[in-house]
Amino acid sequence: MKPIALNVIAVVLALVFIFPLIWMLLVSLKPDGVYVYTLQDWLKFTDLNMANYAKVLKDSQILRWTWNSFTIGVITTILSLFFSSLAAFSFSKLAFKSKGLFFLLIVSGLLIPTEAILIPLYETTLHLKLIDNIWAIILPGLTNPIGILLLKQFMDGVPKDYIEAAQIDGCRNFGLWSRICLPLTKSAMVSVGIFYFILSWNNFLWPYLSITSQENMILSAGLPTFLSNNTMSLNLIMAASAIAAIPTILVFVLLQRHIVQGVAMSGIKG
Repeated sequence: MKPIALNVIAVVLALVFIFPLIWMLLVSLKPDGVYVYTLQDWLKFTDLNMANYAKVLKDSQILRWTWNSFTIGVITTILSLFFSSLAAFSFSKLAFKSKGLFFLLIVSGLLIPTEAILIPLYETTLHLKLIDNIWAIILPGLTNPIGILLLKQFMDGVPKDYIEAAQIDGCRNFGLWSRICLPLTKSAMVSVGIFYFILSWNNFLWPYLSITSQENMILSAGLPTFLSNNTMSLNLIMAASAIAAIPTILVFVLLQRHIVQGVAMSGIKG
C-alpha cells in the first residue's frame, strides 16, 4: 500500500508542477484576447493557432536574444567547469600552504549577495571597455563558489589508492586531474554543468545593467523589454514566455539521467 500512496503523491505533485506550463501553452495558442479560465476553454482546441508565436518572432529579437543566451551559457559553462574542477581538485587532493585560508575565502563568497558588488563590478567592466560586450557577462560568471564546493565533495570520494598508484607511475598533478578525477566524477561534472548553464540562462540583473543594445541582450534581459510593450496582450506574453522556457526544458529532459546520478552519488565517499 505504501508504494501506491507514494506513486499517487508523486503523480499529484507532477500535475501541480506541470499545470502552469500547460496553461501557458494553451493561452499562447489561443487568439489574442481569448484566455483559458473555464473548463470549456481548456477543452476547446479548434481555435488553437501559431499566430502569437509568429507575431513574437516578427516584432521582437527573441531569436537573437535566445542565441546570445545560449552562446554565453555554453561558454560560461565550459570555462566555469574547467576552472572550478581545477580548484576543487587542488582543495581535495593537493596539500599546500594556506589551503584552509583560501578555502575559507571561497566559502565566504557565498555570503556576499550579487547586489553588493554591482558598483565595483560595473566600474571594473567600464575601465576594461567591456560594457555592451558578451564578455562582460561571461567573465563575472566564471567565479561561482558553489560549483567548487560541489565538485570538491565529489572529488573527496575518489579513492586515495587511485591517486597514489598514479603518482607511483609518474603521473603529475595535471594528469591526476584529467586522467583520474575527471573520469570518476563525470556525472557530477554534468550535474554542475547543467547548474551553471541554467544559472547563466536565468541571469538577469547584471546582464540588464552591462548590456545597452538590444542586439547584444540575452533572453532574460530582453524579454522584459518586449513584455513591457505588450502588457495588454496576455497571449503574446505567454507565447514569448513559452519560447524562453523551451531551451531549459530541453536541457533538463535530455540530461535528467545525469542529474539524478549526480544527486544519488553526492553522499558517496571513498
